Amino acid sequence: MKRVLFIVNPHSGKQKIRSDFFDIMDTMSEHNCLVTTRILRKQGDARLFAKEACDSGEYDIIVCSGGDGTLNGMVAGVIQSKSPVTIGYIPAGSTNDYARSMGIPSDPTEAAKAAVTGHSHCIDVGLINGINFNYVASFGAFTAVSYSAPQSLKNLLGHMAYVLAGIKDLTKIKSCHAIFECDDARRYEDDYIFGAITNSTSIGGVVRIDEELVGFNDGLFEVCLVKKPKNPADLLKIMLGAANSDFTADCFDFFKISHLKITMPDGIPWSLDGEKYDGSKDIEIKVLKSAINLNLLETDTSIKNAVK
Repeated sequence: MKRVLFIVNPHSGKQKIRSDFFDIMDTMSEHNCLVTTRILRKQGDARLFAKEACDSGEYDIIVCSGGDGTLNGMVAGVIQSKSPVTIGYIPAGSTNDYARSMGIPSDPTEAAKAAVTGHSHCIDVGLINGINFNYVASFGAFTAVSYSAPQSLKNLLGHMAYVLAGIKDLTKIKSCHAIFECDDARRYEDDYIFGAITNSTSIGGVVRIDEELVGFNDGLFEVCLVKKPKNPADLLKIMLGAANSDFTADCFDFFKISHLKITMPDGIPWSLDGEKYDGSKDIEIKVLKSAINLNLLETDTSIKNAVK
């Protein structure tokens, strides 16, 4: 019998987990799992519960249900404990970028099945000044959308809420001058309106990255930087490139990194997996290769290829 800790955020997205909870529990029980449930009540609980579970050694799998922020907290606890425990994810947020990238089913019972019966894959995790993020650290345009769009709008419109808020964001573009230095002496410097360090095929439901460009356990994260547009034609290139995963235009800098140092004005706000993060003048990004073991069903060929 598999011992499972199930961490639940009852407030994520449309709070659908409340109606799906018993079906999820039934699915886990059907697959020979002894389940202990813990409910998130305050910020930091996901990290705390996951770390306590890892340190105790009492569980074979730790599963969470919630949005990207809940997953971030669970992963933080696992990394902090330095445990090889397997984790699973039942997405219950508004956009679920990470789950979509990984091919995790949107149906809660199917996701629960994947979490407790899937094949374990080693997945990379990012660090920004020592704080972990699973799939994206971003600044500039679109960034505030992930944590400032009203939950009621997200619940009503889902992905479209992010698109509409993102377009609105573009009408108030402010750039910042930033320097990006890679370990291999590559250097990028310009006035940027957006930047993302990511291990995902979707950023905030707005920017798309072709799955062929993303490897989830290659020890590399993709960096997408958008330069300040000089005219309406540049703005059109940016919008088309972001929508079609085409970053070849001269208004983009696109590259891969395992370690990155960033210098930018102090006080630029960032988003980590959709949660607000206060940036700083000096930022260091590291990729922790194969930092977590995530259960996946492997029903999606692109995911199998990306995590092999």
